Amino acid sequence: MRFWLSGSFETLLDEVARRGSWVGGGSAAALSAALSAALLEKLVPAPSARAAARRIRRECLRLAQDDARRFAAVVDALRRGSRPGFTRALREATAVPLRVAELAQDIGRRARRTARAIAPRLRADLRCVAHLAQASTACAGVLINTNLVWLGDRAFAARVRRRLRRLA
Repeated sequence: MRFWLSGSFETLLDEVARRGSWVGGGSAAALSAALSAALLEKLVPAPSARAAARRIRRECLRLAQDDARRFAAVVDALRRGSRPGFTRALREATAVPLRVAELAQDIGRRARRTARAIAPRLRADLRCVAHLAQASTACAGVLINTNLVWLGDRAFAARVRRRLRRLA
């Protein structure tokens, strides 16, 4: 697995576009959340709020790579014909977009709390923070629901969906 986050934006986009790449929607959702957190980090006035946004950004970057690795494990289990391995890998893969959705929701909450504390000329960027976080949450939700259908495990799906509802 190539460590595609250490290069240029062009390298990143090439990896997303490359056929056979494991960098897909989950990684894109995590990167969207990371961009949102980075922009929020720049905008918030309090050092503690900047540090919190930086922690979220770093976790989202880790999740972007983790998603690609975990999805590769899902495909590998499918190719081996291992139903138990596939189920385990897909459950683990579902945890990534679920965490991304949680972090993106946290970014959105932090952006709303910040609105009054920043200069009016910066509020357009703050709205971009919110929109990027919303996009990340929506993408993560699509991936989670797809995985749950693929798994066909009603009990697991119910637990995950309860966790998703708590985010709303």
